[in-house]
Amino acid sequence: MLRELLMFLLYLFYGGVFFAIGVAITSKDTSASNLGIARNLWIFALFAYTHGIHEWFEMYLNLASRPIAVQLVITFQIVQISLMFVSFSFLLLFGTRIMGYVLPAKRHWFSLFAVIIVVAWFGMILATNNKGTMDFFSMADLHMRNIIALPAALLSGCGFFIFSRTVLQISKKGGLNFAGAGISLILYGFATGMIRSGSIVPLLGVPIELIRGITAFAILHFIMNALHIFDVERKSLIEEQLTRFAKSEKLSSLGKLAAGIAHEINNPLANASINVEMLKKEMTQDRENGSFPKRLSAIEGSIDRASRIARELLDFSSDRSAEFSQTDLGDVIQSTLDLMRGEWKNHSITLDLDGSPMIRAIPWKLEEVFLNIFINAIDAMPDGGDIHVEARGENGEVFVRVTDTGTGIPPEHIDMVMDPFYTTKEVGQGTGLGLSICFG
Repeated sequence: MLRELLMFLLYLFYGGVFFAIGVAITSKDTSASNLGIARNLWIFALFAYTHGIHEWFEMYLNLASRPIAVQLVITFQIVQISLMFVSFSFLLLFGTRIMGYVLPAKRHWFSLFAVIIVVAWFGMILATNNKGTMDFFSMADLHMRNIIALPAALLSGCGFFIFSRTVLQISKKGGLNFAGAGISLILYGFATGMIRSGSIVPLLGVPIELIRGITAFAILHFIMNALHIFDVERKSLIEEQLTRFAKSEKLSSLGKLAAGIAHEINNPLANASINVEMLKKEMTQDRENGSFPKRLSAIEGSIDRASRIARELLDFSSDRSAEFSQTDLGDVIQSTLDLMRGEWKNHSITLDLDGSPMIRAIPWKLEEVFLNIFINAIDAMPDGGDIHVEARGENGEVFVRVTDTGTGIPPEHIDMVMDPFYTTKEVGQGTGLGLSICFG
């Protein structure tokens, strides 16, 4: 009685493991995957489901408490052999498909090999004389395990193992688990294909079903962890699509605002050109004319303005990268203000940088951010005003607060101030890139 209970629990576990493998695969959404194995895993899931049903059906036959009529026994044996054939055929199909994927040059040879072993098994069954007897079904079972199950498991296991090497760059965890699944499947193939059911394993003294159950559980463990690779791939695809979308949006914005940007750059250059022409005429007329310095100053200012606009466009559209380094936040703020010394007119600047910490940052990017914020503050106070800059570190975080006495941003514009090219200024007065550069 105890032996029957243990065998019942063993077969229950054994079949349940294969059902779990099938559920793990079919519950994973692989529709968006570009991995070749994603198109074939459903075949392995069908093998797992049908093999689980076969194991539970075999459990019923082995543990049936009542005598079964001879005709019914034959029917049950036919069902058992059919379930076994269907399950191992799915495994063989999966093995040929996955090996054909990892070794495409030999794809036709694997398909031919699969056809040959199936035909060989049918040939051996048809050549048997004692058809319909228990010996016949026992022989059919053994030959199927030797001729179909073992090669199918070897093909599938090797396919998993070879495939694992191709996905290590996507996910090391996924690749190693596919390799583990392949090795476990090969071991399961030997336990299933080389040793008859009901046998006791030499040296270990345990039923072969226990060894099969352990290797099947190992397959389940590695498969469930290997399927993680599809999550990694999906995340990578989403990030790639978002990056591509962001770039396309950036290019679209650049195209739509091309006319305004051209006007923005053309005005100061045209102004510089006119001043050059006037300066030429004045030089030929009167070399000591006092308007020369004014003309030169106007030219210089126009060229600086065009350069600043071009620099903003370049900063917005480029994907420059730089390494992080230890940076004094206060020094970055001070150097940015020094660069803008010529912009301060009736503006008063007060600094509170005593609490500014050392941080790991890209200095030129911080300068770019502060430069655009300060320019915005100046533009908001055309008649002058006060700007206060405070920097401090607190609880592992860094805060920089810039306040001014300007007009502020109307509530209806708040949600759009970070959008590229959004500006409330007249055409020719601003690019609308300043805060967008800060935000990005």
